[in-house]
Amino acid sequence: MNNRQSLEHVIDILEQIAPLALAESWDNVGLLAGDRADEVGRIMTCLTFTHTTLQEAIDTHANLVVVHHPIPFKPISRVSGDSITGKLLLQALRSRIAIYSMHTAWDNANQGINRQWAAALGLKDQSPLVPSPIPKLKEMNLGTGISGTVAPSQNLSDIQAAISAFLPSASVRSTHPPHQPITKLGIVCGSGGSMVAVAAERGCDGFLTGEATYHQCLESEALGVAMIMTGHHASEFFGMQSLAKILSELLPQVHCFASTREDSPF
Repeated sequence: MNNRQSLEHVIDILEQIAPLALAESWDNVGLLAGDRADEVGRIMTCLTFTHTTLQEAIDTHANLVVVHHPIPFKPISRVSGDSITGKLLLQALRSRIAIYSMHTAWDNANQGINRQWAAALGLKDQSPLVPSPIPKLKEMNLGTGISGTVAPSQNLSDIQAAISAFLPSASVRSTHPPHQPITKLGIVCGSGGSMVAVAAERGCDGFLTGEATYHQCLESEALGVAMIMTGHHASEFFGMQSLAKILSELLPQVHCFASTREDSPF
């Protein structure tokens, strides 16, 4: 039995899971390195493409790395060993390892990271913070981020306890006191602090993200929205583990697994 699939077929599956049209306009998603005509037998998911995860992909004979954070993220004028990004790309290509990024498309997908957070926290009446401008995706209630109502009589400490129960590795911080009541929560995983004003416009009095800047935290205070931060890595890494499980179900003939060596840099 041939336990391989064409990269083209795998990409079709990835785009069914997270349509690239869901990605933010500034993002760099899709096939970033590799040949669609190649065959894939082993797929590794990870949050960030580093020397550690690249070496793991080589050691485990992965043909494809589905990475959350794009590499390259911003346009580059050359691929050479003179930069960290160039070195990583060169070694991946020499090792016949393709790279595919879903990033904000996976954040915003129907089974994606933001909705996994919303499900874990039991949010009701879920809707995107910013509905997609694409009619088909808008009809599917998809767009940027997610918001929803919380159970009655919950306060900030209740939300933080639920976060810690779902993700013990999270280092939860907030801009407001524990007794702050929370009735509606907005969620944007990763570096979502810039969306706090949008969350306020949507009637949220709580906002969950991975990390935010000092001035974004000040903005949340001024808006009366309790900003809850879990750490960037913690807010997203579990989503790459769940993605590996989804891929295993949709591609049973291919070995799909999440990185076991990747860890937060902090």
